Amino acid sequence: MNSLVLLAASAILMTSTPETTDYTTIPPDPYEVEQRLAAAPVNAQEAVKQAEEKTGGTVRSLSCRFDGEAVAYELMVTRNGVPTKVIVDGASGKVTAPMISIPEAIRTSTEKVDGLVKAVYSNDDAEPPTITTVIYNDGKRHDIVVDAVSGAVVSDTLVPRFPGDAVGDREMVTLPSGLSYFDLEEGAGDSPAGPTSKVKVHYTGWLVDGTKFDSSVDRGQPIDFALNGVIKGWTEGVGSMRAGGKRKLVIPFDLAYGPSGRGPIPPRATLIFDVELIDVVD
Repeated sequence: MNSLVLLAASAILMTSTPETTDYTTIPPDPYEVEQRLAAAPVNAQEAVKQAEEKTGGTVRSLSCRFDGEAVAYELMVTRNGVPTKVIVDGASGKVTAPMISIPEAIRTSTEKVDGLVKAVYSNDDAEPPTITTVIYNDGKRHDIVVDAVSGAVVSDTLVPRFPGDAVGDREMVTLPSGLSYFDLEEGAGDSPAGPTSKVKVHYTGWLVDGTKFDSSVDRGQPIDFALNGVIKGWTEGVGSMRAGGKRKLVIPFDLAYGPSGRGPIPPRATLIFDVELIDVVD
């Protein structure tokens, strides 16, 4: 079975690895570094000056990065007690710095969508840096992204309550076990006879924040498995489907990977799956 997440008895492979110190790349040739720095029209001292003049803050650190032939300086600047990442182009001296304040971003966002603000967060690592405001209006959630350099609205995204296929006005069914589901499409085929039945499915799984951790759909390959060989939420949730049907499962942690989690699944994680029951194999 190719699934990363379904088999309760087997370990889950990590879909990504945490960032660590790079122990594979040898240090650059000092002579080449010197030549690259010397060839840059803007040196480090000028980059510091430009950054402080642009932001009105104080530079606390500087590092130089090479991207092909391009040279850029990355500086941490403290302004009004707040650390901010600033980029200075080594060729032109252009300064990219988030100059838009949180109140300004909120004002711009609420002009776009007149609603109630639940959260605001910045991303200085984005290019350009951004500020996202979460606004609720007319029963919907909007994530409005503002360019923190220019103040322009970058995007206004409607964020559904659940990732995957929209549930619309369908009723959520909650079982005594704590498993919940929405029937997205009613199937007309057979239902599994019992927990030992083998089924063929397509599925995609997400964490509650919308992070996708596994998908047979993305791999283009449905999987076969016995219902008693997977997490309890799948055994119960798929076991009452009919072939040809599609269901969104909302599985509490105690019917999934428990208080410890596994692989890409965090501890005590509620999981959301869109599942299509293609066939009951036996």
